[in-house]
Amino acid sequence: MISSFGKREYHPWWLPWLFTLSFILITFLPRSIDDTMFMDGVTYAAIARNMAQGIGSFWRPFFAHSFWLPYDNGDYFSGHPPLQFGLQSLLFSVFGDTPAVENGYNLLVLIGYIILITKIWQKLVGPNSEFRTFGWLPVLCWYGIAIVYYSIPNNFLDSTMGLFCLASCYFQLIYLKKEIDRKSTVVWPLLAGVCLVLAFLTKGPVGLYPLAFSGIYAISAHSARFSNAFRPTIIMLVIITLSIAGILAYTPARKFMTNYFYGQVMQALLQKREKAGTGWIAHLTLVSELLRSLYPHFIAWAALHGLSFGLKWKISPSKMISENTVLTLLVAASGIIPMLVSIKQYPHYLLPALPFVALFFAFLLVQRFALLMAWKKQLTIIGLSIATLACWGATFQKLTTIRPDIYSANAKQLRTLVPSASTIGVCHDLFQRADIHANLQRYHRLSLTTQIDSVHYVLGDSTCLLQFDSTHDSLVALNGGYFLVIRSAAQGHH
Repeated sequence: MISSFGKREYHPWWLPWLFTLSFILITFLPRSIDDTMFMDGVTYAAIARNMAQGIGSFWRPFFAHSFWLPYDNGDYFSGHPPLQFGLQSLLFSVFGDTPAVENGYNLLVLIGYIILITKIWQKLVGPNSEFRTFGWLPVLCWYGIAIVYYSIPNNFLDSTMGLFCLASCYFQLIYLKKEIDRKSTVVWPLLAGVCLVLAFLTKGPVGLYPLAFSGIYAISAHSARFSNAFRPTIIMLVIITLSIAGILAYTPARKFMTNYFYGQVMQALLQKREKAGTGWIAHLTLVSELLRSLYPHFIAWAALHGLSFGLKWKISPSKMISENTVLTLLVAASGIIPMLVSIKQYPHYLLPALPFVALFFAFLLVQRFALLMAWKKQLTIIGLSIATLACWGATFQKLTTIRPDIYSANAKQLRTLVPSASTIGVCHDLFQRADIHANLQRYHRLSLTTQIDSVHYVLGDSTCLLQFDSTHDSLVALNGGYFLVIRSAAQGHH
């Protein structure tokens, strides 16, 4: 049995961290300066910007006078709770209407995840563990998941909600560790409960899965009793109940949450909103997406096991490793399985559970990683240095080959052609293009209508070109085969 390989430092402690942060930069930095996000994130940024400018309010968030989904096309946006919009609106109020706000917000969220994942790792392995300095490993496993490195720069609500969920689990973990030593206080469950309320106000009931954390810890940790989990769980439930009661007592909040619950939660459960597919297989979309994103982790696990077998390393998992492997697997499952009830499933819905997926793999890999790094000290330093330089090279290559986004580029071009905050026409087949709605509102506050005969400006493509009179209407070419039609004033358009 090999068990004491982590007692000495075999490399500079900062080198694996430098590699991990450099790896993160490959995708995060280029995606943060290209003004390109998935349409959900652009939409949320537009709502927050509007809120900062006094257009809409916290309990009546406003996107535009048009929306591509019929069930969200009301007087205000009630598709999701408003906390992230409110938080970002504060940044817009300070820094003005600039894409640096949502990109800076994404950076803060990223830093929050890195800190919390590292802190949870250190709490789980304990203060005297030889693996305490391996906090970079779960961070690397986390950002190495394709869903994570795609989603974090995209301003998704799930990123913010997941951060609050992770903070709640961390505060519960502090309490549980101290409770075993009979030194704990109710402050930590109170903070954990507040974080769950914040998660709920970011994206609804799916943010409440950490309620199960203390119970799962009691089941998986031999040093804990189930009675240890009872007190923090009750305290969190009381905090959540009182907070929801207080919210519903405020009329604007009650109206918003009622519209949200019936328009989003119930419609999704009744399979009347967006669908990942049909039939029972649609319920497993998140599982298949997760497995597809974990290929690198399975390959690393197989490679390390193959290497240790070839070198005849005899490794017996410690009690700490075994307990934490079970804990992180069960916590990840508690965040994923409830979402399988609905067939409205997108990969980024997994974000709140992925830190625990990463911690699970880190516990599976850490003993063999430690042995590998101790086996050849100089080779480890050289390998990490080369890998870090390769990350910088990849980042530089991506920075020099950024392609402009068609939709954001068109929105910015329209700034010179169309008055801000106008309603412009759009050819009927283009009205369902969410990217058009999101970017035109985010970058020029434009709303859309299919009533093209009543407006002066119309956005179109080649499929609807014949609807216009080229002898009277002016055409301005835009990116991606789009064009702006400027209707002749003589025809009575205004």
